[in-house]
Amino acid sequence: MRDSNVNKVRTMKGLRWVLLCSLVTILAIGCRSAPQPADEEEARVVETGGTTNVDAIREFERAVELWIESDGQDLDGVRRHLDRALREDRRFGIAWYNLGVLDELEGDISGARRSYERALEHAPRLGSAHVNIGMLDLADGDRDAAWDRFQQSVEVQPFNAAAHNNISVILRDAGEYSDAIAHARRSLAGDSQNTRAYANLARVYFDQGNHQVARLVIENALLINDQDADLYNIRGMIELENDEVTQAIINFSSTLDLDPNHIPALLNLGAIVLNTRDYERGRELFGRVLAQEEDHREALIATAFAYRGLGDLAEARRYYEKVLEQDPQNAVIQFNLAVLEHEHLAQNAQLGMDSEPADPDDPVAMMDWTIDNLQTSITHYERAIEHYRSFIQYEQGRYPDRREEANARIDQVREIITVTQEQLPMLREQRDMLAAELGQ
Repeated sequence: MRDSNVNKVRTMKGLRWVLLCSLVTILAIGCRSAPQPADEEEARVVETGGTTNVDAIREFERAVELWIESDGQDLDGVRRHLDRALREDRRFGIAWYNLGVLDELEGDISGARRSYERALEHAPRLGSAHVNIGMLDLADGDRDAAWDRFQQSVEVQPFNAAAHNNISVILRDAGEYSDAIAHARRSLAGDSQNTRAYANLARVYFDQGNHQVARLVIENALLINDQDADLYNIRGMIELENDEVTQAIINFSSTLDLDPNHIPALLNLGAIVLNTRDYERGRELFGRVLAQEEDHREALIATAFAYRGLGDLAEARRYYEKVLEQDPQNAVIQFNLAVLEHEHLAQNAQLGMDSEPADPDDPVAMMDWTIDNLQTSITHYERAIEHYRSFIQYEQGRYPDRREEANARIDQVREIITVTQEQLPMLREQRDMLAAELGQ
């Protein structure tokens, strides 16, 4: 079962709040009993990402207003205002940060990374920039680099909610549940409305087997935000663990109503429908995963299974082979492919199910058709042996019963090949005699 609870820091609106906090601090300087020198105060503001430049602030405010007015659609206009803000003050860390957000939205990942780094160059205490670089590292599969970035974020910004939650997710995946709970709670201390942290905390309890507490955490989170798709996915997992399949389906479906591309819910619901032999629905759900991540291994395997259930064996084999392109030594896939070739494709070939039927009024053509089908079946049987042998080579003692079965199947297939090969010369001779009689 799948969930997804990592936090990104993305919204322009949230960053506007950070900037306004800096402005409030500036305006409050005259009220302090022991005011700092103006240059020291300015340095502190810049270090956290803000600016004291009124024109830069005005352009940033216009960027935020345009973002809200256009519902995040006028990226070019927002970028123009941010560029103007940076022309007024190149040290304006939050403006650089938001340029990184725009770069990501437009698919310029290297540009986003550069913008986030520029933000940190001027604003080393802007922990959210570390978080977003960490998210880019995660997307690249570099979990260690992401971990380092999240750690740097909490070093400079101890209550960064997203960083603590992401650290918690990594610890949870490593089975370090106590530390994962501690960081989830720190995330909530930094942002009590962070439902991603609630969802992650619930998942930690779920993984520990404490389903009742996990359910309570989810229910509390739903009171904060009943539009968070992840919450329904986690609740669906809890229901499924308690054998409440109908309720699980309802919750996974609720997740997809809110987020049609929610990969964990697509995988969870897809697994349920495959178990009910609704192969077409399963193929559709896993296809939606592959539309987003074409190399998603679990979805590739499940899609192959769905096509096998639908009787489209060629497509089933194609998807199994896609998995082998990623992992040639995957023993389970090698065995599945062997069975597919042995029990399905070879037998279908013998029956002529995958070839154009011959003219029943032409006995010679019918003989040719039969011979070709038998020859094709031998090809499938030979492939089956290759896959059974690969399974034996790669299973490394993990499936001793299957290993014994694979050896027995190889003997069986060899015998079938021998019998079929013995039939072919006789059939060819009969075909030639029939053709001579008919003058063909």
